[in-house]
Parts: sequence; structure tokens; C-alpha cells
Amino acid sequence: MRVTKLLTVLLTLFLVIGLSLQATAGNPNKKGTAGAEELLIPMGARGTALAGAAAASITGIDAIYWNPAGLANTQTNVQAMFSYMTYIADINIAYGAVGVKTTLGSIGVSFQSLAFGDIAITTEDAPDGTGSFYSPTYMTVGATFSRAMTDRIYVGVNMKFIHEAIMQTQANSFALDMGVQYFTDLGIRLGVLLKNFGAPMRFDGENLDRNVDLPDVPPGTPQRRLRFPAQKAELPSSFEIALAYDVKPIEKFTASVMASVRTQNFMNDQLLAGLELGYNDMFFLRGGYDYGFNEGEDIMGNRTYLWGPTFGFGLNLPITGTMKLAFDFAYRLTMESYFDNNMLFTAKFIF
Repeated sequence: MRVTKLLTVLLTLFLVIGLSLQATAGNPNKKGTAGAEELLIPMGARGTALAGAAAASITGIDAIYWNPAGLANTQTNVQAMFSYMTYIADINIAYGAVGVKTTLGSIGVSFQSLAFGDIAITTEDAPDGTGSFYSPTYMTVGATFSRAMTDRIYVGVNMKFIHEAIMQTQANSFALDMGVQYFTDLGIRLGVLLKNFGAPMRFDGENLDRNVDLPDVPPGTPQRRLRFPAQKAELPSSFEIALAYDVKPIEKFTASVMASVRTQNFMNDQLLAGLELGYNDMFFLRGGYDYGFNEGEDIMGNRTYLWGPTFGFGLNLPITGTMKLAFDFAYRLTMESYFDNNMLFTAKFIF
């Protein structure tokens, strides 16, 4: 009874917060105005190949990003993963995570870093470049706790520290991901997830300083160095409800069908669908589709919603009696010609 009451309270809390987010969600006109939009970039090839529809079914170390409740839903004691992604505009992303099962629950740590390459420094006097370069630092560090409340109910929270630095100017914030997974008697899995709930970000630093002439002062008065205050930017929060169902059509073969509805406060709401086919828990084929509501066109007639089909595969290779090596690959298509498609590679060690 106590567990049932706890689940009821958690689901009610998530629904209330989700409905409050929905009041200002799904507005594509707000694209690009949120802070820390790198939080929206998918991490891990398995969930990405499923178009992000895996919040109800994702388990193990992959769950830290997609739904932290699933971190505890594994029989292994230690998992570690490293993922590398070729993103848009020559940006590359590295992600690593480690998860450990303890007597109190499962704990994990994660790290995400974006590599922009060298960018030329330009000024008003040197619009073509000064000959010097800089590289922004964008990273997110997370700590996750997940616990099995019963054999059917899992809860989890992921606490994240977000750091962005451009030359001598930086912004920091904290955010929470909170999730629940519930397995019904009918074999249907339910996932509820709130992501990126946290404080707004504001840049501050000496690059915002300018020498200005003060008004109403005698001629020849030296300029005063003042700092322009930057505007606060809210985090790109989202609320998600997901379903999944597994079937075994024949021996050694499994099929997982999943779907998710995601409400966001700074871009299109999404309808996500995924399918995973597995053989003998060793080889997997995956595919999915990411559909954005309120999709429009730009002045050139191109879609304003960037994403669409995804696909990939996975391999689980036994190394010893207690250790496995897993490899996942995902390919995410962009639906217009401005950017290249995304590729993700993930390696996992499972003990």
C-alpha cells in the first residue's frame, strides 16, 4: 500500500508539472531562445536509433539520459559506456557514463562535452579576424540515483551541472531529470519523465565589458568601463509519457514496439515511435521516427522541423562468463539540406 501511494504521488506530481509546462509548450517560434540547448542532443546510440521513444523501455546505463528510472532495471552490477557523435555544423560530442548497483539502489555518473573546433576571433576593427582563435567549452556533468520500488516500479533522478564558457564569459546552472517506469500485468510498460527542470542561465564575464562615454560629464572625461547585463535564458524543459510492448514471435526472437509523446517549452511538441528487433539477446535492429507538431516551412520552402527517420543496430558480445562488450550504432536523418545527418557510435562494458 505504501508503495502504491508513493507511485500515485509521483505520477500526480509529474502530471501537474507536465500540465503546467504544457501551458507554454510546443511553440516553435521560441526555438533558439532557451539556454543550454545542448541538453536536447540525444546521448547514446540505442535510444537515438529508436528516435528517442524509449523512455518506457530503456534499461541499464543507457537510461541515464533517456529515463533515469531504468538505470536500476538491470541484473548486472557494473556498466560503463562511451559514445561519440558527429553532430551538425562540424560539432562533435563525446559522452561517457558509469553505473553501479548497490544495496540501496543504482548510482551513476555521466559527462557530456561538445567540441566546436577553433573559431576565429573577430572585432569591430577586424571583422575578418584578428589572427587569434578560441574554442567554447560546453559540458554537462550528471549524478544519477535509481531504485526498484517493487519488481514492477522503478524511479530515478538525474542531477546535472551545466557549464558553458565562451572566452572569458561563462554561464552555469543545475537541472533535474525525474522519471518513473511501471510494468503492468498486460506486458505494457509505462514511462513518465520530466527533463531539464532547473534554474535559468545568465552569461557573465569580462567579454561583456565595454568602454563607454558617460552622459552629462565635462569634455575630456575618461571613458568608464561598464559591463552589459546579459538576459536570463530558461532551460529547455520537457514532459514525456511513453508506452512500450514486447512480443516474442518465435523462439530467440523479440520485438519491442514503443511510442512517446513529448511536450516541450521551447520547440515543437513531438510524437516519437520506435521498433527494436532482437535475436538471442546478441543482435538488434532498430528504427524510429521523430514527428514534430506545428511543423512549418521557411522562406525557401524547407521544413522548419529538422528531424525525422532514425535507424541503427546493436551487438552484444560475451567476453567472459561475467563480462560483455556491446556496440551500438545510430544514424539520424536531417530533413533539409542545411546540415549533415548525425552518426552515433557507442561502446559499452557490462559486468
